[in-house]
Amino acid sequence: MGKPENDQLLAAEIISKSWQDCLDKNIDPQLIASTALTAALSQLVKTTDQQTAIRITKRLISAIEDGKFGK
Repeated sequence: MGKPENDQLLAAEIISKSWQDCLDKNIDPQLIASTALTAALSQLVKTTDQQTAIRITKRLISAIEDGKFGK
């Protein structure tokens, strides 16, 4: 496994822990998600560009519609 894969796993672990920390503080999961998405998209636009953020967001919308993030 290369560095990008390791970094992705590490980032997912850190984000998961932060999510759980919020839940432990009784923060509503929908508020956590909305805040996390807003922060992520803001950083994405800052570090890439608006068109890349739009392209990624459209792929995420398609993934949601396809059931990739189902329960």
